[in-house]
Amino acid sequence: MKRDARSNELRRRFTGSRSWLAVGTLAAYAVMGSTRQALAAIKSEGAPGAGEPPAANLPVKKFNIAAGGLDDGIKAYEQQTGMHVKVVIPHETLAGFQTKGVTGLFPEEEGMRQLLDGTGLSYRVQNASTLIVGLQAKESVDVSTSANSIGLAQFTEPLLDTPQTVNVVPQFIMQEQAATTLRDGLRNVPGISVAAGEAGAQGDNLTIRGFSARNDMFIDGIRDFGSYYRDAFNYESIQVLQGPASVEFGRGSTGGVVNQESKFPQDQEFVRGGLQLGTNAMRRLTADVNEPLNDFIPGAAFRMNLMGEQTNVAERDYAQTQRFGVAPVISFGMRGATRGSIAYLHEGENSTPDYGLPYFGAQTAKVSRRNFYGYASDSYLKTTPDVVTGKIEHDFANGLLVRSTLRWGNYPRDIRIVEPQINTTPTLAVANGVGVATCSPIAGTPCFNVNTPLSGVSVRRAIIARNSTEDILWEQTQAIGHLKIGKIDNNFVVTVEGGRERSRPQSITYATNIYASALNPNARDILPAPQSVGARTYVTSNAYGVSGMDTLKLTQWLQLSGGIRFDYFSTSVDAGASQLIKQPTYRGAVVVKPAHNGSIYFDYGTSFNPSAESLSLSANNALQAPQENETYEAGTKWDLFHDRLNLNGAYFRTNKSNVYETDPNNTLNVLNVGNQRVQGFQVGVLGHMAGHFDLIMGYAYLNGIVTNSVLNASPFGALYKPNDPVFSLYPYFISPNNFPLANVPRNSGNLWVTHNLPWRFVGGFGGNFVGPRRASSTAMIAVPQGNVMPVSQIPLAFKSINGYWTFNMMLRRPISDRLEFQANLINLTNKFYIDQPHPNHLIPGEGFNAQFGINAHF
Repeated sequence: MKRDARSNELRRRFTGSRSWLAVGTLAAYAVMGSTRQALAAIKSEGAPGAGEPPAANLPVKKFNIAAGGLDDGIKAYEQQTGMHVKVVIPHETLAGFQTKGVTGLFPEEEGMRQLLDGTGLSYRVQNASTLIVGLQAKESVDVSTSANSIGLAQFTEPLLDTPQTVNVVPQFIMQEQAATTLRDGLRNVPGISVAAGEAGAQGDNLTIRGFSARNDMFIDGIRDFGSYYRDAFNYESIQVLQGPASVEFGRGSTGGVVNQESKFPQDQEFVRGGLQLGTNAMRRLTADVNEPLNDFIPGAAFRMNLMGEQTNVAERDYAQTQRFGVAPVISFGMRGATRGSIAYLHEGENSTPDYGLPYFGAQTAKVSRRNFYGYASDSYLKTTPDVVTGKIEHDFANGLLVRSTLRWGNYPRDIRIVEPQINTTPTLAVANGVGVATCSPIAGTPCFNVNTPLSGVSVRRAIIARNSTEDILWEQTQAIGHLKIGKIDNNFVVTVEGGRERSRPQSITYATNIYASALNPNARDILPAPQSVGARTYVTSNAYGVSGMDTLKLTQWLQLSGGIRFDYFSTSVDAGASQLIKQPTYRGAVVVKPAHNGSIYFDYGTSFNPSAESLSLSANNALQAPQENETYEAGTKWDLFHDRLNLNGAYFRTNKSNVYETDPNNTLNVLNVGNQRVQGFQVGVLGHMAGHFDLIMGYAYLNGIVTNSVLNASPFGALYKPNDPVFSLYPYFISPNNFPLANVPRNSGNLWVTHNLPWRFVGGFGGNFVGPRRASSTAMIAVPQGNVMPVSQIPLAFKSINGYWTFNMMLRRPISDRLEFQANLINLTNKFYIDQPHPNHLIPGEGFNAQFGINAHF
């Protein structure tokens, strides 16, 4: 009777789980009314619960392990079973885990599963007498236990002993902040600046430590190649590796890389979900369903994450976001020596995009922050990335782990966006050392003096229309192991990877003389017909890389690590241009450990950026040598309170050489002549402690400048030839020496803290500071039209962005054991600021909005 009752209860629980999944899916479609998709129902039953008596034919043990420290619980387990438990995480880390205990008659494996329940750790069987306890199958300690963990196999050591700045934004921080996108999550990382999309690429555009990271996005250690806005619904955490990482990841990574760690199945059954409603007409529904499949396939589990969202943008008219996402994954052999998984990610977006406001001169035009210069009914951004990943790994008896991962990704994109432009830049005609500024049309675009009232100014609607499909087929095999040579321990990772990347863009051309009022644009205007459709371009890259990383533990307090990688990168265009790059990169570091929970390190690394890095190749850049980068970094890391509080700080310098610059004597040529440097320091704190005391905080100081340019430190340099009687200067100039780099605020910082409040409330408060920055490293002639002055006295101006503070709040409280209410107030002061700058347009940040949500877990 008891067993029948338990079976009925299990069926009832899983039926409820499926109901939640079905309701969540339907609600997601209701929110995303334009989405036409369907999901098949999942038909499976849950594994027996922890309290169910074992089957009569299985050997059982009597357990009586009290709740308390997990280290004591494991000792009791060994005494009561006679099994040996091998723990593969540091003892000081294990000491911070708590167990709920185990009481009753259970098989040995079931007893261990209950012992580890809720810890974020898992086990697997090594042999008949030994169990191995370590990280979850997803290779990352659950955020409820450890504040700072990472699942990348590219590293040989835990983060504490990794000689590089690595920032982790865990899931619990993103949930507290109601962060819904990658961009939102990265606001918790100092040293990162967000930039706007441009004509050739939309989606997430970042700079890390002063250098572009648009092409340095990864999912679980493999390149995420597409141009799209990434949602956070399937994130376990976001990880930012700052500094060069070509040895680990290949081309690019001048300032660092961003890795999105996905959610993978776990041993326990659960259903989680959330519903958010906001003042900006936000509707967002998420579901996270995890189901062990032990009744059908021992050691297997299935997990499904779903998301649907529709929202406007506070203080921006007409802009709207609609997204849908689904991410199923099934894992096999989770407790065995051989493990595998198959994962699928789909994110569909059909939004009304917004390229914001125009410049007027070098500053943001002083128009209403709500002005929308696009066509409300005819502006769109449609992306439908699909990513399929298969992984298999095996533990050999000698401790060697071999892992092979195969990924196929397809990234279709179809966009029509209006970029608002006001031409205010005069052209300077020079005669015998004297310049005369004239504001004349450029390519038929009227030129407005900066003193013109905005009521008399027209904004050019530059229509950007393009469709493209990018795809990637990539295989990565890694061998991760340990060996001892004499008294020296060696931890190593060897990686062999390669594959194909392709891009197939096509542009649609519209008339260039389409205008709207600067003060009162009409978003309901009718879109003109296109003038022409360009030929589709086919770009293909074939690449492979071979790398090795090794850490030598010379003593308990001294470690040496190093690595080398060789990359082969061959790119061709159907028009005939091609490029072949064969490039090694290097890394070396020293780590000193004054205590078991701290490290001090010095690191040196190199990286490179080929001109075809983003699969954008043409005749004028195909023969260019790669841009070269080298970084020096000295820093320290400390884990406190049993790994629940992590502190880090670093000083660094990155030198970039062979920087691409346009030839001032022939704008069709590209020269490898520039040098750039970014140096600075940053500090970070991440904590997940008792009393719901969560903390993430950081500050970065970046000094990024041009150290050498084709202009040789003169504002006009080679452009002005004194022997020429008359020479007209183009209104934009390449950066001379000591000019600041674009989109690099000298100071930036973030803070988020939560804590228990009376009456079972938890409160959170935080903010972000971004200092002033320039939208471009190039200068404009700051001379009103008609002015006459000597060339030596001609002033320059830069398109600049003011610094800003924003503040956010959170309040949450449990409604029941399964439900929780959460409210978030975003941009409390309704601050108007430029969030995503571009040399030709400016996208404001979202205004004040409130979000109210219900979080559920079963």
